Amino acid sequence: MYIGLDIGTSGTKAALVDESGSVCRSAQVSYSFCNTRGGYRELDAREVWEAALSCLRQVGIGSEVKTITVSALGEAIVMIDRDGNPLAPGITGTDIRGAQELDALRARYGVRALTELTGQNLSTIYSANKILWIKEHEPELYEKAWKILTFQDYIIYRLCREAVIDRSMASRTLLFDINRNDWSDRLLRDLQIGREKLASVLPAGSIAGEVTRSTAEAAGLPGKIKVVVGTHDHICNAIGSGVCEAGSCADTVGTTEGLTAVLGREQLSSENIEKYQISCEPFAVDGLFNTVAWNNTSGVLLRWFVNEMVREEPPEEILRTFDKMNAAMPEAPTGLFVLPHFSGAATPYMDSESRGAVLGLTLDTKREDVYKALMEGANYELALILDGLVSAGLTPSKIVATGGALSPQLLQIKADVLGHAVATVKNRQTGTLGGAILGAVAVGSYPDIPGAVQAMVQEDRVYHPDPKRCMIYREKLEIYKKIYPAIAEISHSIVQ
Repeated sequence: MYIGLDIGTSGTKAALVDESGSVCRSAQVSYSFCNTRGGYRELDAREVWEAALSCLRQVGIGSEVKTITVSALGEAIVMIDRDGNPLAPGITGTDIRGAQELDALRARYGVRALTELTGQNLSTIYSANKILWIKEHEPELYEKAWKILTFQDYIIYRLCREAVIDRSMASRTLLFDINRNDWSDRLLRDLQIGREKLASVLPAGSIAGEVTRSTAEAAGLPGKIKVVVGTHDHICNAIGSGVCEAGSCADTVGTTEGLTAVLGREQLSSENIEKYQISCEPFAVDGLFNTVAWNNTSGVLLRWFVNEMVREEPPEEILRTFDKMNAAMPEAPTGLFVLPHFSGAATPYMDSESRGAVLGLTLDTKREDVYKALMEGANYELALILDGLVSAGLTPSKIVATGGALSPQLLQIKADVLGHAVATVKNRQTGTLGGAILGAVAVGSYPDIPGAVQAMVQEDRVYHPDPKRCMIYREKLEIYKKIYPAIAEISHSIVQ
């Protein structure tokens, strides 16, 4: 048995998985930001650790567990003392701190030089910006910190007292040399960030150590459980979706929507990273890389619309309302265009001041039309991302969609807009399954990740694009491409 432990922004999940990929038990503990004042976005690291313990207790007690694999949200930082106690709340990537520090980095090195070194498109989300802010504004806290970790290496340290991080998570800090697969000596030296304050970098799927006796007792687990270094959570989702070869893509649909595409390094050149606002991080399979591109609002748009504009059922019956709306949607593409920037724009625009828009409304527009147009808009955004990756050299061989916000209707729209078959998998808990797969490989149950994926991931239904609707959507996509450039200035003036 293998446990996948997935540390997220809004909660932690765990699943106990057997060698066939079947989930024997699963658990989830939710939490939220402990501070959002003034643009801060902080997580209570102690609360996250307690959530992880609770999940492990629920899924692992009384079972012969071989491994616990830890994946996590990217970019956040957690400062701890030698005993693993957090010295301050964890700062997540969407926290406003670090914007000026990023500007200073850009001015000092130049965009191209930083991209060549780190493989990242420049953004305020990265850990380096936050660390530099701490050094400037809270120097005593920086000096007091024994380690500055992400949530992945923080949880690993609490489990086995080893401070280790995988290459993909390290790359999300903007301090990682993607060409050497190690921390950048140049950046650490120039920015005066001590290497000793960071975790040691290991390949994904490495064994970090064993769960300590005290932690095993606290979680009700047997002894001698191996702790395995997982990945950035998007990569574990991809592996749990069966995506582990160049050309394959995992589309994870939830509150937001993230597309993880597996490519070769030559396709993720610095020029392409800058042009299409994508990133390059080491994939779990040696020699492969992946980019993570996303849309800030996906499933949350449908929830917002149903809660605020429909209200047929009480809030606790929201799934029933979704079913009614899905059944009432028109089959043909709508005449509406929704720019789904309700929480700003992510890939490819990276514009936090962009705002949502609905175009094409008439007195004949029905609420079912708007509901479907929200789905179409989110997938137009996804089509822009995919088109950019194709221009960068990706030849999509497989697209697998997973996540809690999917319905058959949405999946068919996705296939029609993208013009590509979209597969699903039977186990929708892809993040924890991906971790379990890495654990199974780490202890030799399978020879490699592709072999474990073949044994542990089961494909479900495949949605094929309808040729007629696909043609209409490709024509509409050309109109959609003009919307953001046409109204960006208006959006910015609204924000101001």
